[in-house]
Amino acid sequence: MKILFINTNRYHFPPVVSLGIEYLAGELSKTRHRFEVCDLCFSSDVNNDIETAIKRFDPDAVGITLRQIDTVLFQNNEYFLPEIKRIVAECGKYGCMTMLGGAGFSIMPEAILSYTNSDSGISGPGEPALVDILNRLERKEKIPRLVDGYDYFDASEYHFRRELLFDYRLYAQKGGIAGFRTHTGCDGSCLFCTEAGKRMIFHPPDLVGKEIAMLKENGIEQFHLCDSEFNLELSHAVSVCKSIITNSGPVNWTLYMKPEPVSEELFFYLQQSGARLITLSLNSSGCDFGSVEKFCCYASHYGIKIAVDLSTGFPNEHQDSLEKVIDFLDSMEVSTVGVNSFYRLYPGTGLYDLIKKDESLHRFLINGTHGDTFLEPLFYNSFTEDFIVKAIGNRKKFRVEGFEKATNYQRV
Repeated sequence: MKILFINTNRYHFPPVVSLGIEYLAGELSKTRHRFEVCDLCFSSDVNNDIETAIKRFDPDAVGITLRQIDTVLFQNNEYFLPEIKRIVAECGKYGCMTMLGGAGFSIMPEAILSYTNSDSGISGPGEPALVDILNRLERKEKIPRLVDGYDYFDASEYHFRRELLFDYRLYAQKGGIAGFRTHTGCDGSCLFCTEAGKRMIFHPPDLVGKEIAMLKENGIEQFHLCDSEFNLELSHAVSVCKSIITNSGPVNWTLYMKPEPVSEELFFYLQQSGARLITLSLNSSGCDFGSVEKFCCYASHYGIKIAVDLSTGFPNEHQDSLEKVIDFLDSMEVSTVGVNSFYRLYPGTGLYDLIKKDESLHRFLINGTHGDTFLEPLFYNSFTEDFIVKAIGNRKKFRVEGFEKATNYQRV
């Protein structure tokens, strides 16, 4: 069977290679199935590029990846689903079976399938699920409209493989850097996060190191970790760093972490592996100052810069909690602090459940439509922009998040 992957992510701040497509292709490379990619990121004529790719390759199915529903920013928000719907329709004109997947699709798969009129979709990690679907298509069996990719993973570690399919030089010219991941899912409970509580599947550390080495051999010099948080499992994080050192040598990479768990050993190996910037995820409500101070001390000792993503304004949070955290972070050795109080509301998140139970919180909902699907951006905001600006004052390393279209690795 032949499948054409379509990268629909056309957001350029920065442009991002579809990591999911490359892992899917790596899995298909172990089989008899064939694949090609139509990358629309820099396309000047989407319909023409789709037509050209389909007529040249003549695929049995088209896999359409959806990285984001929207930019999750209240200011300057961009909503992507209408274009995804048009792309699905364009593929359908040529009689191709369409399958949706990707991180954005997995947030609200049923609603997105209905909105786009796609034939089918894979929610969650899709590597073994896609192989099964193509095998079933080959046998002319009926395909379920929605497949849960987690159902195809057993308890053992899965041996991920990656194929390089994109023009990384072009992405680098536009400010993008190569992504990689060491696991999927997260055991955290952040109220706003769509990854919270999802089953974790860890990549074997040795394979992560070999993947980095392969990317490095292909001239790629900068890397950004795509995990929700790197240090969900401390021993695994340490092993990944050691594997990078062993297989590729130090590389310039950036990552996300939470304050705990950490150890001096982890920071030592982060430094040895070439990590240069950590984005530390913090909530002003219930922030553990002791853990954050220890984290910052380790990073400072090993010469790794810190950028902070600070989330504030949760239901029933007092404003003085933010003021205390700002005063504290101002005394820490961190390079930049982005303060966010606008939260895109998604079904299945803790914030959604709280708002659904407590009607008094509805007064903090702004923008978008308040319907059953929540496909269009709807935001929760209880700490106003004016309050955030006043709390920050003239402290230069702090900023109100959402106005600048950039990532921390571009700022620091």
